[in-house]
Amino acid sequence: MEKAAIYHRPESEMAYLAGKNQFRIRLRTKHADVHQVEIIYGRLDRIKQQKLAADSEDMEIIRPNVEAMQCTLKTDLYDYWEIMIPVKVRERTQYLFHLIGDHDGELLYDAVNVRLYMADFLEKATPFNTPYYQNMFLMHSNPEWTKHTVWYQIMLDRFADGDENNEPLEKARWDLDKSTATNFYGGDLQGVIDHLDYLDELGINGIKLSPIFASYSNQKNDPVDFYDLSYMFGSKELFREFVQKAHQHGMRVMVQLPLDRMSDMSLQWQDVQRFGAQSRFASWFKVRQFPVQIPSENEGPDKYYLTIDGNIHMPKLNLQSPTVQQYLLETARYWIETFDIDGWEILNADEIDQTFLNLMTQQMHSIKADFVVMGQYQYLPNGDLAKDYIDSANNVDFYTIMHDFFVTHQLNVTEMISRINDALMKNTVYTNQTLINEVESFVTPRLISECNGEEDLARAIIAFTFMQIGIPSFMYGTEVGVTGEDIPTNLAPMKWKDEEQSSSMLQFMKNAIAMRREYADLLNDGTLEWGQLSNKYRYFTLTREYDGQKLFCLFNFGYGSVKVVIPQNSEVVLSQNLMEDENKIAQNGFVILKV
Repeated sequence: MEKAAIYHRPESEMAYLAGKNQFRIRLRTKHADVHQVEIIYGRLDRIKQQKLAADSEDMEIIRPNVEAMQCTLKTDLYDYWEIMIPVKVRERTQYLFHLIGDHDGELLYDAVNVRLYMADFLEKATPFNTPYYQNMFLMHSNPEWTKHTVWYQIMLDRFADGDENNEPLEKARWDLDKSTATNFYGGDLQGVIDHLDYLDELGINGIKLSPIFASYSNQKNDPVDFYDLSYMFGSKELFREFVQKAHQHGMRVMVQLPLDRMSDMSLQWQDVQRFGAQSRFASWFKVRQFPVQIPSENEGPDKYYLTIDGNIHMPKLNLQSPTVQQYLLETARYWIETFDIDGWEILNADEIDQTFLNLMTQQMHSIKADFVVMGQYQYLPNGDLAKDYIDSANNVDFYTIMHDFFVTHQLNVTEMISRINDALMKNTVYTNQTLINEVESFVTPRLISECNGEEDLARAIIAFTFMQIGIPSFMYGTEVGVTGEDIPTNLAPMKWKDEEQSSSMLQFMKNAIAMRREYADLLNDGTLEWGQLSNKYRYFTLTREYDGQKLFCLFNFGYGSVKVVIPQNSEVVLSQNLMEDENKIAQNGFVILKV
């Protein structure tokens, strides 16, 4: 056995509280190298004491517990073994790993070394330890409503124009003008309210809004005032009405929050420009030198102050400033207490101090217990994200894997599955369940454009995404065929005219969302098992199972058809390009069966 591949780390994604009196433990070994793994656990520190007092009639005989671990997921490099063991309040549980190979004997893995397994191993081993828990409710779990949510991302300016009295000064033609970085279409809150019945019929139960704050840009991601709502979207009274009506439709409301910047037109930045180091807001921004000037082209955008992505109109806030922290926490509290929103999505979460994010998350929970703070990351932190940082995040790894397999074909089936399994093993079960699986977002190309207009491929990707662990999310208009490459063409206005919409796409999305919501518990909490696969013909099977329910899926992304055997007494839940009379699935086809 390859000793160097054997790995476990206590108090991490490999060892954590996973329920009342339940502790989940993982072990990594080299792929196909270990035949069997046993965990030996209990009060192992008392074994020596027991031996020394073996002749005492009053001595309670303590024996270690020995249980087989299950190989749950595999990658091209590693196998991962898992088990749940019981733990007690105010008592440590100690554990060791007994590894059995096919040909080269047995090993004992403890907190110090990997050694040959011997009969007297307990006397010499240094066990791993569980934490000393004061109670059994320390595990983090997001509110139950998040598991059943399908997020629908809306850029307010581009969804629907419901009020002609709050139009931008220069308004683009909805159906004619191409989306640019600076133009406005006039979408507003009234437009969303007017289409809540449409979203309800679609099956949506989570609305994620682009930033709503007063701003001069069309995306509103450079706030002039965090307390103020953009006049282009309507009044604060209308926003309160929108949230109330969304809740009446069974929909949660999340708003994007750009914590790390303000507009160069904000009162605070204007004061810094005017008074320099003497400004009462001088510590609010990451200023490199005073007086603050607008840099010339050859000086670079960050010469005098740090900016967001080199945009001189977005000076970076100093999030280490207690005054700035207080201002942001108070404004975040204001929107929850005043309007009853359900979540924040923090933009650029990678670049925000994690201590501050954790502080914000805790304070938001104190205001509204089932509130959710999500981070928009470029590179996802690993481990117990929910415990150490915030409640949720976009699943960057998943999006990258999907792009590399479905769009660019950089991965074969085996490699795709390996990378998905590897990503799952980087995090706790709780983190995986709360991650947002985005098929597209405000900063990515539209899915249908990524698929070169092949709607059946886009539908298959959505079906596959809906079958994965995590919470699905897609952009406004995907359900009717809205396209767009990179920013800003990906933010084209919603298509409302029947003749512009893809009716087949719309009907599919209704069916897919209904399936996801019906089997939400299974798809979030259930096991994931990969079955048959072919790299040559690009097809594979997977099974999801939980609490007596089971879904079996076959996906075909090759150029030919694949035979499928539909078991008796099974039910087709969702399918595409399924030729039932021939028991075949054509290219970009799939079948999801309840068995």
